[in-house]
Amino acid sequence: MSDEVILYDLPSKGGFSWSLNPWKTRLVLNYKGIPYKTEWVEYPDLKPTFTKFGIPPNTNQPWEYTSPAVRLPSGEYVMESRAIVDKLEKLYPSPPLYLDSPYLARVEQLLPKVATAFRPIFMPGVPKTFLNPPSYAYFVASREKSVGMTLDEYEAKNAEQAWKDVEAPVKELGELYAENPDGPFLLGKQLSYADIMVLGFLRMIDRLGHKERFLALEGGDKLRALYEASAKWLERDSY
Repeated sequence: MSDEVILYDLPSKGGFSWSLNPWKTRLVLNYKGIPYKTEWVEYPDLKPTFTKFGIPPNTNQPWEYTSPAVRLPSGEYVMESRAIVDKLEKLYPSPPLYLDSPYLARVEQLLPKVATAFRPIFMPGVPKTFLNPPSYAYFVASREKSVGMTLDEYEAKNAEQAWKDVEAPVKELGELYAENPDGPFLLGKQLSYADIMVLGFLRMIDRLGHKERFLALEGGDKLRALYEASAKWLERDSY
């Protein structure tokens, strides 16, 4: 049996990984140096593909089947980024990801505030920037249903306010990073999974073309330092 992990990721027109959640798993694999390969699964193919693998549906999310998922060398399948990192940390404990760090709970509370505020910008941008036709149609239909209008309308009505709304949580996130003067990571010189969660979001913002404006916000200097210090773990994004 292969000793490789298989990462099931969402494809893009450019052939690279773009979504914040699969990036969490990809960053873990890259950082730990775990052998893996990528298999790309379009949005409408997630459910039939993962059902075929015997993966049970999510019970605590609005979507039954989501990316990322992985196939471990043992043949076991795991879906959902936190469940995956818990498993990978047990199987490949070095270098550690400090899942017991108190910073992790703080990032888990704060990062959704950033993402929610920024949704009117990134949600309309995803299909236009990244998605192939099958995923484009699926994503647009499902997200327009969730917001009750076309994504173009959603963006036009809310995007500029979103830049204002995101200021406070970005400042708070920057303050979190400022707590450790040794930086650039939350634990100083040591990357942790809390950083990886932030990096996944920053990578998507970068690929959407909003990195410079986002990092120019108050607190963004700390996030820029994190992002630049993590460049080597972001290099592998297409296989």
